Amino acid sequence: MNNHDEPPKSHFRIWQQNLRKSVNAWEHMLSNLNPEVYDLACIQEPYLNPVNLTNASNLRRYWDVIYPTRHHDNAKHT
Repeated sequence: MNNHDEPPKSHFRIWQQNLRKSVNAWEHMLSNLNPEVYDLACIQEPYLNPVNLTNASNLRRYWDVIYPTRHHDNAKHT
């Protein structure tokens, strides 16, 4: 079945969470953010690795990771 044959969704599900830069919260989110359930994920203060990026390899299979435009300009304040 392609996308044109699917009936329109009756709802739009959003996962919104402030992770407070916690690696534990990040791991919990990765294991529970199901793309079959949620249409959009809005993550505030994600855990960032030493190069100021998220460990998003697990996410990229289902999600597009978007950083703020000036994310790398001032790493201390991201």
